[in-house]
Amino acid sequence: MPQFAALAQRVVVKHTEPILAMGLMSALGQVPEFEVSVDTTASALVEHGRGARVIVCDHQAAMQLDNPGRAGIVAMAGKPREFEIQRAMEKGVLGYVASGCSLAELQSAVRAAAQGRRYLCPVAAQELANSLSTEALTSREHDVLTLLAQGCCNKTIGNRLAIAAGTVKAHVRAILAKLDASTRTEAANIAIARGLLPEPTVAAADTGAWRVPAFMPRAQGGLQQHALAA
Repeated sequence: MPQFAALAQRVVVKHTEPILAMGLMSALGQVPEFEVSVDTTASALVEHGRGARVIVCDHQAAMQLDNPGRAGIVAMAGKPREFEIQRAMEKGVLGYVASGCSLAELQSAVRAAAQGRRYLCPVAAQELANSLSTEALTSREHDVLTLLAQGCCNKTIGNRLAIAAGTVKAHVRAILAKLDASTRTEAANIAIARGLLPEPTVAAADTGAWRVPAFMPRAQGGLQQHALAA
């Protein structure tokens, strides 16, 4: 039992922003029961995370994490989003908190993860609660929705995702039904409001085109209101 207690105190912080990682270490280091260290390199996490009871990281790191010791993972996000929370939990993340959460909430998340329990901060819990009344999009439908919101036609989406145009059309139809939208533009707007898509960073004054998020290939043109068969 004493050996388990010592193991339960070991917390490794892994954040893509080094300054935030140091801040997390300082904040969690105030708790006597936590033995906190920071992993500053991607390659070090496999060895450094070995034996850790909890790993605290940002969403991006959580999705790429090699977790050889099966530590409890607590992910942080500036603005927890419904789809990202679901994907993280499917990957085995136990805790999900907003980066603006209180120290008490973060500590509670770490303690819960150390015990193998799930923990959602109120913001993340509300995001998931809002999704319970609607049918969730599949991963492929989310891929299609992301490209659809960039103004891609069905043929372009099919080429990007290596699927048939008819399959794309079926996915678009399912997306419109699940989001209760009548047009592709409306579906994109609803998805943004629900946090299923990132908010556009810059809108062109003359066309209303989006600046395409960095994680997806750039499409030609801006967001257009296409029919289902586009």
